[in-house]
Amino acid sequence: MTTQRWNDERADLDEDWRKALQDANLAPLWDVLAALVTPTPQGRMEAAAWSYETVRPLLMKAGELISAARAERRVLILENPATPGESRITDTLYAGLQLILPGEVAPAHRHTQSALRFIMEGSGAFTALDGERIYMEKYDLILTPNWVWHDHGNETNEAMVWLDGLDIPLLKSLDASFAEHRPDRGACPPGRADGDTRERWGRNLRPVRGVAPDRTANPLYTYPFSEWSRTLTAMEASDPPYPHEGYRLEFRNPLDGGAVMSTISAFAQSVPAGFHTAPMRSTDGTIFVVVSGTGTIMIDDREFALSEGTVVVAPSWSTRRILANERLILFSYSDRTVQEKLNLWREELLPAD
Repeated sequence: MTTQRWNDERADLDEDWRKALQDANLAPLWDVLAALVTPTPQGRMEAAAWSYETVRPLLMKAGELISAARAERRVLILENPATPGESRITDTLYAGLQLILPGEVAPAHRHTQSALRFIMEGSGAFTALDGERIYMEKYDLILTPNWVWHDHGNETNEAMVWLDGLDIPLLKSLDASFAEHRPDRGACPPGRADGDTRERWGRNLRPVRGVAPDRTANPLYTYPFSEWSRTLTAMEASDPPYPHEGYRLEFRNPLDGGAVMSTISAFAQSVPAGFHTAPMRSTDGTIFVVVSGTGTIMIDDREFALSEGTVVVAPSWSTRRILANERLILFSYSDRTVQEKLNLWREELLPAD
């Protein structure tokens, strides 16, 4: 048998063998191993930014086109440009800007997805959690733990806009999505007095009794901007800025000291005027929101201008640096807590240029 004939027959056998594998729903690992087990993260996501000045008119137009009740939630999704149509800003997290107009009620529902609300515009509307109203002020952080009934209402004379951050893509990958809606499509009946959870859990105290022993969801539903911004200011007055972040705080669950939600970590950060952070990267893709100030964020080889209301996504393991023209205050959230629980989270602090 000649060498050429042998090679031809082997090729025929290889093709037949591969067809047999396909018919049996099998595949050879060696064809794909290098793409599956990579030396460093090789995510699909792109760095991207959204200007609030650009998005706001489109969101207000949505308010003219559809009611909050009809839409269930009137939201414009911030889609990562690498994955259009997938309703995600990172591989595990979702972001959207929600509008509720004066006099509207977004009907009550609950779901297994965890959600945070970061207030972008307006004052005095509310989220009701199991019937307890949590009133909103600009740049407050408000939480909706999974499987808690919640509705939104606006009894003021101005529009309210907030950024929704949820773990929708993560739960989709786990096939763990459940949701329920009130049959009357209305709001929840009144629960505890307005602000009860803040008074109960927001004073560095916790009830000795009356807490379910298996409860892990964060009972502290709101972190007011008036309080967390003062903590940043106090840090700036006492400590030098950290080279890679300036000043950064993590919002915590008062029950166990962990992240604010089981699947989402949230942070507050300030970068002094004229300060340039040293480059760093981490495995948690992070969504940043500019509260105040101006500057620039460099993500790998891309540069994005920062001003009030800008939303930026830095993908997993992308190198980022922040340059503050004026003092920058930032809010951010990521899936860091999930990665830490799985012993996967890593960061690399790179030397300054």
